[in-house]
Amino acid sequence: MQSFTGFDIVIVSLTVLIGLKGLFRGFTREVFGLVGIIGGIFVASRLSLEIGTKIAPLLSLENNATIKLVGFIVGLVGFWAIVYVLGVVISKIFLMSGLGVFDRILGFVFGSAKMFFIFSIIAYSLYQIQSFKDLMDDKTANSTTFPLLIKTGSFIVKLDASDFVKKVEDSVSTEEKVEEDPDLAEKKSITNEIKQTVKEIKDATVESTNAVIQSAKKGVVEELTKSNDSEETPSNAETKAE
Repeated sequence: MQSFTGFDIVIVSLTVLIGLKGLFRGFTREVFGLVGIIGGIFVASRLSLEIGTKIAPLLSLENNATIKLVGFIVGLVGFWAIVYVLGVVISKIFLMSGLGVFDRILGFVFGSAKMFFIFSIIAYSLYQIQSFKDLMDDKTANSTTFPLLIKTGSFIVKLDASDFVKKVEDSVSTEEKVEEDPDLAEKKSITNEIKQTVKEIKDATVESTNAVIQSAKKGVVEELTKSNDSEETPSNAETKAE
């Protein structure tokens, strides 16, 4: 059964405190801050591959996961910068219109919403990691706000984390298939035997070649020695004759 736990108290308290900050900043700056951060993540997570593909040639990127990550960062920063500039311009217009009270009240609402969305993104991101998922399920089993955080975060963030672990999973899957499938195991064994045979032939060829070279070298040295001895023998005979 869900109840209001300590986790819920912390989340709600921080959300309200940040909302009070929005009360002083005003609606315009808060709403554009919200759109800049949350909207940036929303858009960048869906267009990360397209943005990354256009940037990849400039940075010489080839890995698909890296391309998506760079595309996400560039998309987020670019979207936030555009919205921030618009927020500054419209904020000045509101200040000159005399709608200060309504601007501050709405600023509190949007400030609180922005903080809640940020908590949602953080909670959902951590929840995708298995070790954190088990811990969070255990600690927030009776929480009222946690399921809402996860649901909201899953809607905002649409990045597919499988790209980052796909190679590892494929490798593990291949190894498991080899172990489970006798035909694959036999093919792998035959391949290893062929590689070993080729290696042995290569080693034997190298050894034989070295032996031939050493033998030829030894023969040349012996021939040179005999030649020197034959030249010295007549010379010694002439010396004795004199």
